[in-house]
Amino acid sequence: MLIKFQIIIGILSIILLLGTLELIRKGRLREEYSILWLFTGGITLIFSLWPKFFLSKFFTQITGLYYLSAVVMIAFLFLLMIVLHFSVVISKLTVRIK
Repeated sequence: MLIKFQIIIGILSIILLLGTLELIRKGRLREEYSILWLFTGGITLIFSLWPKFFLSKFFTQITGLYYLSAVVMIAFLFLLMIVLHFSVVISKLTVRIK
């Protein structure tokens, strides 16, 4: 069961990395935002290849969550960081427009 999740997450992370690189190549995604997405794809790929990676094991021991629940929790926290980052960017643009 865990192998299926690892394969799915690995494929999705590779698609994320390739999609991000394609958007950069076409000029539709700026480099300053692409670093965040490349980092996400890389970390997700590492977690899918080595699920017992020390960080996920550490996170699982601290929270008491199992692997899939820990992955969902980490993904949720990462999405919160993305929303915060975009809020900061929008705030800067609003100040520049005014």
